[in-house]
Amino acid sequence: MIIHVIGTVNGEVNEGMRNIATHISRAFEKEHTVIYSGLRQLPKIVFDSKKADVTFIFAWADKRIYDLVKAVSVICPAVWVVLVQKPSYEFLALAAENPLQCGYLYMFDEDVKGLTVAEGRAVRRFSVGINAEKFTPPAQADTRALKEKYGFDPDRPLVMHVGHCSGGRGLEDFLKIRGAQRLIIASGMFEDEGLVKALEDDGVTIMSGYLENVEEIFQMSDAYLFPTRSSANVISIPLSVMEALACGVPVIGYRSFGNLNAIGCEEGAVTLIDAADEIDEVLPQVTGRKSDRSMLRNTGTWDDSAAGILRSIAGEDSMPTYARS
Repeated sequence: MIIHVIGTVNGEVNEGMRNIATHISRAFEKEHTVIYSGLRQLPKIVFDSKKADVTFIFAWADKRIYDLVKAVSVICPAVWVVLVQKPSYEFLALAAENPLQCGYLYMFDEDVKGLTVAEGRAVRRFSVGINAEKFTPPAQADTRALKEKYGFDPDRPLVMHVGHCSGGRGLEDFLKIRGAQRLIIASGMFEDEGLVKALEDDGVTIMSGYLENVEEIFQMSDAYLFPTRSSANVISIPLSVMEALACGVPVIGYRSFGNLNAIGCEEGAVTLIDAADEIDEVLPQVTGRKSDRSMLRNTGTWDDSAAGILRSIAGEDSMPTYARS
């Protein structure tokens, strides 16, 4: 099968959609021919869509993607839009007026509410994977050694986060933490210079750019803070949270971001709070829950995820299909 992937797949899994697109595409490559087009490579998109048996579009569903899908679906009849967060209001409005001739893959139920689907087209759930060989808990001695390697005090707890250092994601909450060392791994994209300066001035360590061995950062940490309060600023199922849990690192998040409840994990693995002032209060209990085994439950590999997607679009499994809205 020739699979056409439209999106950003550059091997740097430092951003949610790129992470998913890269891992699933690499898994497709093991048994199929995969060709890639960037979102702005319009002539290549047309050329590759003509050759493909199926085209997947990995991008936030906004007006630009609506127009792209409308064009591509004329060339390649098997087009699937991968939704990792809720589409824009404009996309939903356009799809309601003139439904696209494509299928949709989604992770989280809320992301497809209000989505109008063309007659005969499917909306199917898919599951993300985890690289359990890479994201795994270290031995206790390794935790200390890793902290020393990266310049942290091995006798003090460390709280970390991975993601964009941009506004709207709640990273200013790190300024409230006084009971632990603080570390943010910033993707290097969409950075708010004022926020970065405020964090660094307060003693928060920021490492910017893609880290090949980011699992070491998770492994040496004692807690993972996911400070985003709204699903508008992140993908619906944060992969960084899953990677932290896979490394045995407990997570602190907000009750207002209810999507965290959709992650299957051990009891006590995720602690939910209402305000940043509570972080220091819960830290001693949270860091005490760091585990020498994964805190995730029943999470498959990226190969499993890719295989499930192909079975699903072929109609060979029991994935749910939403009726036309």
